[in-house]
Amino acid sequence: MTRNIELKVFVNSFAEILPLLKNMGAKFEETLRQVDTYYGSANGRLKIREINGRNFELIFYERPNSRTSRISDYTRIDVAPEQLHALKGVLKKTFGERVAVRKERKLWMHGHTRIHLDKVESLGTFIELETVVKEERLKEARMEHNKIVESLGLSRIEKLGVSYSDMLLRKKQRRWATE
Repeated sequence: MTRNIELKVFVNSFAEILPLLKNMGAKFEETLRQVDTYYGSANGRLKIREINGRNFELIFYERPNSRTSRISDYTRIDVAPEQLHALKGVLKKTFGERVAVRKERKLWMHGHTRIHLDKVESLGTFIELETVVKEERLKEARMEHNKIVESLGLSRIEKLGVSYSDMLLRKKQRRWATE
């Protein structure tokens, strides 16, 4: 499994963050349109990610729900386009489809850290950091991660401890409870 350090915060807009990204030397990489379809899993989370309608991945990850920077262990497997439909069918029948998360992601990079500016359908705008932990270099990864958190002023913003899928499921449950 691969490992990274993650952090997620809600923001009203990206206006204040963009100049900070540029000042710290982060590089804009690309805009991604992603659909993450989550399936039931006894442990961790299991999803199919569709990227710009052209690239597809099966992703399994384990991460605690914690309102701090946290370790995420994950495995990512490329899925051939011609296998996507069949794989989604098998996963749905075997594990059940839980929720689909649709987002536009502006990807920035700084060192080993992916900085995501996410617009998530039905949820809003978020900043997510993912600092890759290379081999056994957790201490160095934490230092890089913490420096970016401080540079972007994220230490002053309330952290979110759950995934977008959890947020969408909770939102649906609240809506159903009032119907």
